[in-house]
Amino acid sequence: MKTLSADRSLPDQRELVAAFGGNAGDPVTDHPIIDLARRLATLHRQRHGNPLGAAGIDCRRAELVAAIDNWVATQLPRRSCTEHLRTGSLGAMVDRMAAAHAHASHLLHTAEKVSDLRVHAAWYRLAALADEWADLIVGAVRKA
Repeated sequence: MKTLSADRSLPDQRELVAAFGGNAGDPVTDHPIIDLARRLATLHRQRHGNPLGAAGIDCRRAELVAAIDNWVATQLPRRSCTEHLRTGSLGAMVDRMAAAHAHASHLLHTAEKVSDLRVHAAWYRLAALADEWADLIVGAVRKA
């Protein structure tokens, strides 16, 4: 996977989805949001496998969401670069995408048939969130 240079504002949806498929131990990219996205997806996968650890996992997820939001606040120009967000924060959006990817991947690997409608619906949900991310970052960059 191509790494991002530090001068890029935000990763695009393809880069995020690729990061969700990686592991927390993969090499760190040039872009901190990619690394944080990978870590969020790992936490969502852990949550599937360890429901009793949900509280600790959710606490760590909240820290990563805050780290993404902090990066956005400090790295993008302050001129209301995220005022157009309906989703609360870019970090929360990345977390939702990571959750959708973990869910879709889990269904893909556990469903009796890949053609199961639940599998299709889960991947469709991830695609819809990826499209929303694309719209959000275009708006964030345009307003910056």
